Amino acid sequence: MMDHTSKKMGGNWNHCRLLMLLFLTVLQPGLSADGEEPELDDDDNRVEISCEIVGPNYVTVGVPSSVECLSNCKACTFSMSVDSQRAQGQGNVLAFTVSSWVGVLTVTCTAAEDGRGGSANATKKLQVLDGPANVSITGPSWLHPSVSHTYSCHARCRPSCTYAWRTDEGPWIGGQGNVLSITPQEMDKSKTLVCKATNSVSGLFVAATQNITVTWSIRSLSSRPEESTVLLAFILSAAHTVTALHHGSSLL
Repeated sequence: MMDHTSKKMGGNWNHCRLLMLLFLTVLQPGLSADGEEPELDDDDNRVEISCEIVGPNYVTVGVPSSVECLSNCKACTFSMSVDSQRAQGQGNVLAFTVSSWVGVLTVTCTAAEDGRGGSANATKKLQVLDGPANVSITGPSWLHPSVSHTYSCHARCRPSCTYAWRTDEGPWIGGQGNVLSITPQEMDKSKTLVCKATNSVSGLFVAATQNITVTWSIRSLSSRPEESTVLLAFILSAAHTVTALHHGSSLL
């Protein structure tokens, strides 16, 4: 009787062990026989390589510039170029200076994964600006009081420049383009004229200065009758003296 009971209990225990093992197998399918997590294939760990170029959207002729290539690859070799001109050996940073104006430059970056053959490419277009340079002021070299005089400012500038003017120590005056008209006062002896040309995209600016003398001329004496009278009296007096000398036979 007891032997039969022991055999029955032993059978139940074996059955429970099988159910427990089956439960553990279903609950932890990723465990290996020794209880350690199996290693994944290297292909399963690979992440798709990507890269991008960061930096300014424009460059200026003659001004040093740089762009950087960023990638999610920790073991990559970078190759960068500007308009297909290779620039190796600078890592993921490309420094360059544009020597002459062109409309647009194209920067290219290639990030190649070492030892695996994967790679990614990125491109970025940069607008090329020029100037301001060769800023100059043209206009009369003399000023006459109470008379309007016109001056113009010129600069090499791409795509365009805005202009601001200042006379002497006065405030900057904008919104008049590259042309300015000034009328000096009677008490002015000279005027200092300054033109500032500013690139409309980059904000770079260059100023030109011109010092102008304010003077009276015979053509402008009509605006100062008191000086006209003095000059006329001098002319008449000189003419009378010459006549007197002539009649007196004192001329050689």
